[in-house]
Amino acid sequence: MTRPISYFCLFFFLSISTTFAQSKGIITGKVIELPSKKPFEFVNIVLKRKTDSTVVIHEVTNAKGQFNLTAVPDGKYFIQTSFVGYDDSRTAFFDINAQHPKANFNINMDGAKKTLNEVQVISQKNIFTNSIDRKIYHVDMDIMAKSGSASEVLQNVPLVQVDLDGNVSLRNSAVTILINGKISPLMGKNAAAALQQLPANSIEKIEVITNPSAKYKPDGTGGIINIVLKKSTKRGLNGNITANGGNNDRYNVGTTINYKPGKLNVFGSYSVKQDDRIRTTTNDRVQTDPNTGATNYYNDRMIGKTRPFSNIATLGFDYNINDKNSFGLSGNYYLRNMHKHDLTVKQVRNAISGNQDYDRKRENFEQEKASEATLYYEHAFKGEDHKLRLEFNVTHSPEIEDNHYTNTYRFPVIPDQLDNTIIKQTSDNKHVSLSYEYPISEQSKIEAGYDGQFNKQDLDFYGAEFDNRSQQFVTDINKTNRFIYYENVHAIYGTISKEAKKIGVMIGLRGEYSDINSKLITNNTAIPNHYFKIYPTLHFTYKIKDNKEMQLNYSRRVRRPEGDNLNPFAEYADPTNIKVGNPYLLPEIIHSVEIGYQWRKNGISIMPGIYYRYTYNRFTSVTTPLNDSVLVTRQQNLANDQAIGADVVFSGNFNDKLNLNFTPNIFYNQIDASNLGYSNKKSTIAWAANLNATYAITKGTSLQINSNYKSTRLTPQGKYLPSFVMNCGAKQDLLGKKGAIYFTVSDLFKSQRQEINLQGPLLTQHVLTKSNSRIIYLGLSYNFGVVKKKKDMQFDNSL
Repeated sequence: MTRPISYFCLFFFLSISTTFAQSKGIITGKVIELPSKKPFEFVNIVLKRKTDSTVVIHEVTNAKGQFNLTAVPDGKYFIQTSFVGYDDSRTAFFDINAQHPKANFNINMDGAKKTLNEVQVISQKNIFTNSIDRKIYHVDMDIMAKSGSASEVLQNVPLVQVDLDGNVSLRNSAVTILINGKISPLMGKNAAAALQQLPANSIEKIEVITNPSAKYKPDGTGGIINIVLKKSTKRGLNGNITANGGNNDRYNVGTTINYKPGKLNVFGSYSVKQDDRIRTTTNDRVQTDPNTGATNYYNDRMIGKTRPFSNIATLGFDYNINDKNSFGLSGNYYLRNMHKHDLTVKQVRNAISGNQDYDRKRENFEQEKASEATLYYEHAFKGEDHKLRLEFNVTHSPEIEDNHYTNTYRFPVIPDQLDNTIIKQTSDNKHVSLSYEYPISEQSKIEAGYDGQFNKQDLDFYGAEFDNRSQQFVTDINKTNRFIYYENVHAIYGTISKEAKKIGVMIGLRGEYSDINSKLITNNTAIPNHYFKIYPTLHFTYKIKDNKEMQLNYSRRVRRPEGDNLNPFAEYADPTNIKVGNPYLLPEIIHSVEIGYQWRKNGISIMPGIYYRYTYNRFTSVTTPLNDSVLVTRQQNLANDQAIGADVVFSGNFNDKLNLNFTPNIFYNQIDASNLGYSNKKSTIAWAANLNATYAITKGTSLQINSNYKSTRLTPQGKYLPSFVMNCGAKQDLLGKKGAIYFTVSDLFKSQRQEINLQGPLLTQHVLTKSNSRIIYLGLSYNFGVVKKKKDMQFDNSL
């Protein structure tokens, strides 16, 4: 099955690479920002004819301030550059013809005397761009990124999937999420909740790195998602304010501010969010008793209501001591309070223990906190991009969950049963890094450094049951336990990159020593684990033409289990469906290869790719009967897992009216669970697609739709069924584009759901989860200060 798919993908891939016509003239250049004299990114570059000033080509500069205009027909031209808050600049007239096929320009742009209202944006940058080791999604170009959160905007990013619980995956695999290129405690165990709180309009861009270089921590099967937050470096005071109101008494308000009078740059942000979630779950299972052969039936109908209230704040400063030395200090604070009301109607038909019909009520009070501080020092050597950076990060993240349960019986007629659990989880993390960058020449660069991570997770569970005889709660020793997980990782890495004419190469090597210790405090038992592993990486590019490029990437990666995965003590949220960790769970090891192609012309890019992943010791959840009425779910390691797939990222800006982003993805997946007692390998072909389209009705009025589809996906015991969601929104600019009003509707057709079927010799189970996912927001935004960037809207598609 794999070979026909490979042939089809290769034929499709090669067909695209030979479709487009050859380039004509070539115009290159670089834009420098004054007075900093640094490369200027995202500057609008417009090529105009000398005779009538008609626009021939428009483009934007890259991170190095460079631009490259290809396929330029013969003629007389000039280039005009513009950026909000800066004086427009234009070149002298020049010719492109057989005698002068190429032209190169160095352009300076000065924003010191320009005010905001004097600038008119005449072009848009692409919403999605590509580089040697990553794909970049520019959030400020997304109309949906205003009223929602990071979780919602991630649903619009090509190759990324977000499920109903807010869990994020990349190409249907686990992913590591970074903030500004660094590990953050918010993106750990409670990443889904934190992403639902992080305002989307605080994000500058999202980088998708399917095969990260050795510079990055190799965790994550699918790769890395790096969320880059906005932090202005322009002089003066600037920022923005947003406010959104939604149905069911939802609201969120946020502000960001930046002040830079000179060498000192002070920045901060604060947002508050009141959400409302109603979640329904049906769980039907048929279970066969292995001893008697009797068939038992269990039916659960759960409805849960939650109103989480959360805050997130940042405050920090950067200080330039001189041209060569700078340092900074910043802090983040996150607080989330939540009160849950759950009611589960449970019906049991059991041949041995008898029938039951009762309600299980849950009152849950939950609080999550996270405090983080980062200190850095950076020294710049002589020469551009030659620098040394030392950074230290410390975090403290306590969480408490207080659950009160009541079982009220209709049959048999017995007194109510009460039980309580208090779960305290605390994470303390320290991270120190030393990085060095040295550009050997304009075409080659060396990066090297040390990463040290020192993590501790403390999981303290307390359970109690109400004793009717003594009329008081007594400790339940089966539900009371404590587990502490220590993880220390020391890493040294090095990469070297080289560009020579049409070829670009980046080679990297990372060595990591992991010192892990799981302590079962209740049993006075310790389970240590120590290992050293090497993680090589390779990135290769070949420029066929200036607008056509081939890419080949490889990386060896790892996915380490977290404390919850290793904790052997059971969690009893539902006594008939308990979860248990596995202290002997091994880390996943992944080999990932990807070959890609990119074609660009006049604001349109097409990026097809083929990828292959081989994973051994892959994590999987396995559900088995504990007895005739209780199921236990625990993490296990698969023997191996293989996946081969092909995707195409199509991104285009048509006449500054329609911005289209479409990403279909098809993949073949094979699971070998023979080590878990499943004799036959399972395989399937699945596909997914993402569409994001924005249309500018006028210069200040825009409409946008976004849709996501995921087909059937495999598990060792069953499969996830297909899911689909569509969102829409509109935006109207106000006050000369300083402000905007916007309107969004999430899950327009109320089609969002999560559905799974399990099938085994002793167990058949069907679980369906839905929520009040049609969410409506009306919002306002206002930008103030020197530089204004476009602010947008986002849909809310999480439970």
